[in-house]
Amino acid sequence: MKTPSLQEQLFEIILNRYERRADAVDALCLLLNLAKDPVYRRIRCDTFLPPDELSLLARHYGISLDALIMRNSDQISCNFNAFSKRITGFSDYLESFIEDFEKIHRLPNAHLYYASAELPMFTYHLFPELISFKLYIWGRTTWNLEFLKNRQFSLDLVTPPIIRLSQDCLNHYLRLNSTELWTVQIMDNILAQIEYHVMLGGFRDPNEAIILIDRLIDWVNHMKNFALTGKKFNVGEKSEYGSGEINLFYNEMVYTNITALITSDVGRMVYTGFCTPNFLRTTDNKLCDYAEEWFSSIIAKSSRISGESEKLREWYFKEINQKIERRKQRILLHIDENF
Repeated sequence: MKTPSLQEQLFEIILNRYERRADAVDALCLLLNLAKDPVYRRIRCDTFLPPDELSLLARHYGISLDALIMRNSDQISCNFNAFSKRITGFSDYLESFIEDFEKIHRLPNAHLYYASAELPMFTYHLFPELISFKLYIWGRTTWNLEFLKNRQFSLDLVTPPIIRLSQDCLNHYLRLNSTELWTVQIMDNILAQIEYHVMLGGFRDPNEAIILIDRLIDWVNHMKNFALTGKKFNVGEKSEYGSGEINLFYNEMVYTNITALITSDVGRMVYTGFCTPNFLRTTDNKLCDYAEEWFSSIIAKSSRISGESEKLREWYFKEINQKIERRKQRILLHIDENF
């Protein structure tokens, strides 16, 4: 069987980004500043793409030519968000996610598969207090933001415009159908971070640590409603107004960093956490195949806690609540003894 040429592979990917071939041709005419006939000749490979057009198409559509040329090798081409846009403030990070979500929502029948050893990062946006604390943590530890050096956390640190961006991220997540793998350890990371900052005097007002703990309890109650109804909806909304569906599975076999797979009728993408909360992103078919097989295998060995699985769901969320309560009592005791 003849191996497709680089040009054939490139146009196959581009055409798959559109529901109709005619829409793809119209977009290519605008991009290449050509009439339809020369565009069709290029698609049929009757006319070879000159280097400048090849480069333009690859950059515009985010397609790695290396990955197409070396498709049978072990090399994977990825984008790293911290390279494409250096994080200099909270808005940089949130805007990059909003941009990606907007592209995902244009894909027909897009679906998110998500696995992580800690709280699903998009769900922090349900509560402004929680996303504010996480942005503070990431800003100090990963992004090394200058204005956070030697600065204690306080709930008024994150400004209303940032919270509005956070809500935009949340709304995109709530609209997207997802299948998610959780463990009972998902709360451990943020609980440890809150307690650590209390012990080291990282809160301007240590009682705000208790507010964060209480928001985690609210998070558990809201997520339990996610699981019960199979719907994703915002705090204060009724489940029937939820636009995205969630299939939730309990799994203790795999302890993984953030791994996400987007599937659709026209393409797939894999995201994986790297120097969290930064992420690597790729559309490489080999890695997408691998991720899809991995999710299928793990889901087959997991237990559903959404829908009708009442007994397991009750046990699962009770376990998480007990973890929160134990940590809350330890933090309260430390505050009473030291402040």
